[in-house]
Amino acid sequence: MLFGVESGVDSILARFNKETSGEQNTLAIRTLSALGVPTRFTYITFDHLMTLEELKATYAFQGRTDLLLDPQPHLAPADIVRGVRDEAFVAQAATGRPLHTGISYMLVSMECLIGAAYTRKAQERGLTGDIRPSMGRVDARFADWRIGVASTWAQRWVDRNFALDYTLKSLEKILDGDQRDAVRAARVVLKDAAFTVLGEMIAVIETHPVIPVDEHAEQQLTVLIGTLLEARVDRLRERMASTVEQVGARLRGEHAKMLRHEHGRWESATGWQLINASDPCGT
Repeated sequence: MLFGVESGVDSILARFNKETSGEQNTLAIRTLSALGVPTRFTYITFDHLMTLEELKATYAFQGRTDLLLDPQPHLAPADIVRGVRDEAFVAQAATGRPLHTGISYMLVSMECLIGAAYTRKAQERGLTGDIRPSMGRVDARFADWRIGVASTWAQRWVDRNFALDYTLKSLEKILDGDQRDAVRAARVVLKDAAFTVLGEMIAVIETHPVIPVDEHAEQQLTVLIGTLLEARVDRLRERMASTVEQVGARLRGEHAKMLRHEHGRWESATGWQLINASDPCGT
């Protein structure tokens, strides 16, 4: 099941007009996992109207370890419904895995779609720019320039790792048993790294005031976050090489060849180019 959580922060969910609360999403995630429903989550990390406090709350929700529960096939559905509201039950049933390990794609930013209610809210704040009819989108700035810088770098991180992650995702869809579990674990390595990047970006953002001290503030933050991501991807290379070697040993034929080829391309990549350099939403 693909579950569009989108956020665990009430103010963001209201802005997205999701008609759910963070608590409802918490109970839904717990319930589905306790019922044993295989679930993937979508989650929007950045949006143009968010505050730094909302971004920090987003990071905290993605890191929660009390949401993903072990399946409870021995329990009646009514017992599960009661259990997910009982913190003692949750503590006993929790897998200990953070939510971000179940998010399909980390570090995603909100899209400003033409005619969307969210886009109208951005327009009311004077954040929108040119309309891109061919893309169905509208250019937009971030209310907090620091989050805008982080969102841009987050998209670069996503694009840098996208081909390898998508290869792993494709293999995950067609494999079963131990092979599928191994591929899934390799994807979690990328998700863990993305979550770490998010925390590091927030820490850097907090060292810069929301009102820039001078005209060079944005460039300075851009350089700092770029340096941070470069260091993080360097550290990721060693872990990913070991992971791919372990996973490749469990695969056969074309599957193993495909993974090793894509990992080789990923390992030799340099720079932080966007796949869609004309991205109209600053994401």
